[in-house]
Amino acid sequence: MNSQKPRLTKIARDLELSITTVSRVLRNRPDVNPETRKRVLEYVQTIGYQTKTKLSELPLIGVVDTFRRHLLSSYYDALILEGVDEKLYESGFLTTIIHTELIEREQGMYDNVRVLNQLSGIIWLEPLFNPHYLQIVSNHGIPCVVINSCEQGVQVDLVECNSFKAAKMATEYLLGLGHRAIAFIGGQLSYPNILDRLKGYTSALAEAGVELDQSLVVDDISLWNDEGGVEGVYRLFSRKRTPTAILLSSDFLVNGVYRAIKELGYSIPRDISVISFDDSPFASYLDPPVTSCQQPLKHMGSTAAERLVRMIEARPEDRSPQTISVNMHFIVRRSTGPAPSRSDGGRDARADRPERSA
Repeated sequence: MNSQKPRLTKIARDLELSITTVSRVLRNRPDVNPETRKRVLEYVQTIGYQTKTKLSELPLIGVVDTFRRHLLSSYYDALILEGVDEKLYESGFLTTIIHTELIEREQGMYDNVRVLNQLSGIIWLEPLFNPHYLQIVSNHGIPCVVINSCEQGVQVDLVECNSFKAAKMATEYLLGLGHRAIAFIGGQLSYPNILDRLKGYTSALAEAGVELDQSLVVDDISLWNDEGGVEGVYRLFSRKRTPTAILLSSDFLVNGVYRAIKELGYSIPRDISVISFDDSPFASYLDPPVTSCQQPLKHMGSTAAERLVRMIEARPEDRSPQTISVNMHFIVRRSTGPAPSRSDGGRDARADRPERSA
């Protein structure tokens, strides 16, 4: 178990202060009341506590990820980490990166993930948090907050976006523009937040009395990058019905979607309207700028960090797992417009459509 956490907890309890305040004093942070600083320093001197800079003595929070689906440099991880680190630093904690592979390796070799013994808490990004990982975390007695990637039914603190609501709103917006041949491109449906986007899309169609056309759904994209977006568009346009609008499950695919649509000789939004998820930093710089369901990633990181600090402080009202659902903002840009007039109801017999080059 983490030797630092009980020490900080005992000092905080004895002085009737928060762990955050004690941590700030011991790290010589300036944002502490002088009288409080004096109390803490005098007390730790009486108990023989010595501040150290070894890893095991730092108030560390680990951010866990595979760094495969989302690279550390990707907008997804970068924005979440920015929010996490800012909030943790304010609260007197340091942020460190933990690779999931290290957890699996140590669990397999030693039946004890030693790196977790040095942490005060965990913020979990990926892989999908399931009962296996819950057992590992529980065995170490470490507070944990998951962002987005949690298997349904697992009892853990979770910060997520309301993807169902956002996808439903986006689809309703397209329906309001007169679109009926609305396609969906996505994949990795084992992640509940992605699956909810598909469910929101189908729910909006059903409520509007528009029959779901499975030929307009590509929900098994595995490549979460430009090539995945290209693949999704070419698969859609090889089928019997051409969409007038596409709801895209992630900005990781949007560059490829734009490229493929233009390769096929279509114009955005004159022929095809596009809505994507995330509102990544480059979304407003695309040609045309893409209409987005904005996932407030930095805010989600900050919210998860704040929740984790409250759990570490062990406030009685925070002992049961909570799910914090964050709403997305819908941002209309120039990638959406009225449905084109087609006598074939969405079918396009364009014979000169170019083939995809290898």
